[in-house]
Formats: sequence, C-alpha cells, structure tokens
Amino acid sequence: MVAVSVFRDRDPENRRISMSIHPNHSASQDPTDAGRGPIGVQIGRGIIQPALERLITTGNPRIGAQRLARNAAAHGIDLDLIWGVLGDLDLQQPAVRQVCMVVPGAGGTGMCFVSNPTKSASNTTQMGDEATQIEEIGASLTSALKELPKVAGGRVRLAQMLFEPDQDWTHEVCKRASMISVGTLDYLRMDFGLVERWPISNESWGEGITIRQINNLSMKTPTSDGSLLAQALERSYEDTLDCPELCGMRPMSDVIASHESTGAFDASRWWLLFKDNQPAGCCLLSHCPANESIELVYLGLGRTVQGHGLGTRLLTHALQSLRVDGPVHEVTCAVDRRNVGASKIYMRLGFKRFDARCGYVRPL
Repeated sequence: MVAVSVFRDRDPENRRISMSIHPNHSASQDPTDAGRGPIGVQIGRGIIQPALERLITTGNPRIGAQRLARNAAAHGIDLDLIWGVLGDLDLQQPAVRQVCMVVPGAGGTGMCFVSNPTKSASNTTQMGDEATQIEEIGASLTSALKELPKVAGGRVRLAQMLFEPDQDWTHEVCKRASMISVGTLDYLRMDFGLVERWPISNESWGEGITIRQINNLSMKTPTSDGSLLAQALERSYEDTLDCPELCGMRPMSDVIASHESTGAFDASRWWLLFKDNQPAGCCLLSHCPANESIELVYLGLGRTVQGHGLGTRLLTHALQSLRVDGPVHEVTCAVDRRNVGASKIYMRLGFKRFDARCGYVRPL
C-alpha cells in the first residue's frame, strides 16, 4: 500500500504557464524549418510576455503572465528554462506558437508545463488544426528534454508531467517526447476529525515487528536513519503496484530529498517499521500549513510484512501520534489507480477521491 509523491505541481497560481524567445532566433523563423517539422528552440527574454501568455488558461492571459513573471523567482521558477515553437510574423502568426516550461524541484525532478491547443475558430486560422498544434507542443517538449541536462546544469534528472485525464491530446505530446506513462493517480482526502475517533490499539505488532520514529536523514553509515529509510523504501518497491515504472529511475538520495520537500518536514512524523531488526516498511507524513492539511507522502511495506494489516495500522498509529502547530482539517494522499487493494483500504479508513491526474516521466 503506497502513497505516490514523486509528482509535485509547483505552479503557484494554479495555472498553466509559459515564456519567451531566444535572442539568437528571429521571431519570424519558420516553425517547420523548411519542411523538417516544427523545431523547438530555447526561449530568451526578448518576448517573454507573449510566451507566458500561451501557458495561462484562466482569467486574463496578459495579466496572468505579468503576475507569473513578477513572482517567478520567489517560487523557484527559472524563466530561462522555457522552449517553444516560434511563429512567422509575415504570415501574421503569433511570435510564440507553443511552449514548454520546466520548473526544477527537489530530488532532481523537473515539472513540465505546456501550452494548450486552441480550438477557437478565429485562433485556429493562425495556429493551425489540433494535430498541427499537438505536433508543435510535442516539439517544444522534446527540445526542452533534450537540452535540459546542459542548460539546467544537472538540476533536473527526471522530467515529469501531470495532466487531467480528459486532456487526451497530452498523451500524444508526451509520447512524441519519449516520456513514459506511470498511470493515473487518484488524489484522496479524509476529514482529519476521523482520526480522533479511531480506537487506539494496544495489541502487539506481531512477532519480530517493531516501529519507531526517524531521528534524522543522515546516510553516513549503513545504520544511520537515512540509510535505514533507503533500505525500507527499496524493499517496499518490490512488486509494487504504485507507479512501478518509476522503480530504479532515481538514486535513493533523490527520492528521499523529493519526499522531504513536501510541506514542512519534521523527522518525528516519519516512521520506520522493522522485521527482526531489519527495515521493512515506512510511513512518511508531512504537515502542509498553507493547506491546513497533513499529506501522506509515502506508505509502503516490503513483501515479508505484507498481508497482516500492518500498513493500515502503521498509518493509523502515525496519524494518531501527530503533533502539529496550527489547524489541520484533512489528510491527503495520491495512489495509483491500478492499485485497487490500496484504494479500498484508504476508502475504508474514510478517504474519498477528489481529483485525478495522468503522469508521465522521462529520466534525463
């Protein structure tokens, strides 16, 4: 039973976003480059405003783009990490037709945001039909992933993309960029008040089973808590039904750093489960003060301790042991839709689905 947390939507305005044009490229460059298909180029600061407007899908695009540019640095958004397909101004096309922006995150991840194809009759005349737009969006994403390792200076080692299930066109865009599908993630939440009503168990955990909180994330020695956590995570990935495609894509230090970046990290909210003194599972919780919530960042057990209700009990114990400053109204998590067993357990505890996203990744 695992809560998936590799994906983090870093869009501070809860909008899609974009950017500008590279100074070495003319704004009148043919996007198909003499019939070779659309070519994505790195966008520089010359026309950042129209590029950002292509990623704003709600409200006034001009105002939204200005706000995004103004607040980008404060939210870890590097406006140099944007690629796009440029328009031909002689044909009265927009200076920037389609774009992809990558936002670096913890643990070497980078979230990709792309422009949406427009279906407006007036815009289609300028932008082309949906197939043309999808090809250009794919070209923007492809160029971004190809050039990221050099341009981002090693900050991004795993590119990610999340989108709503009804955005069918995005699957084609991701496939054009050789990204790998990791399934559909269901986002669940539960009223935190339910935790107070759960009975506190005093029963034995079972023969050879012990649990304790993590003290720190040091990996200096094999017996340091960070090293023990890494072992527990590795064992929980065996035969996992939650995004199995992700297994082995990143070093464990990157995985832990990504988990640590969620909310306000406090080691006392992370728990290890041992079988015969060997790490066999973990439950990682994080307080998200801005949302007044607790996020179940990760919950996983190795094969040797599965099938005994220990996952449910570990989560229950971790939630009942929480100590946080400030209000908490709900507990949230994400689970791979293919993991039907885990979903049923969460539902029995009181979780309900409130959203879903399709996920794609590509190691760089």
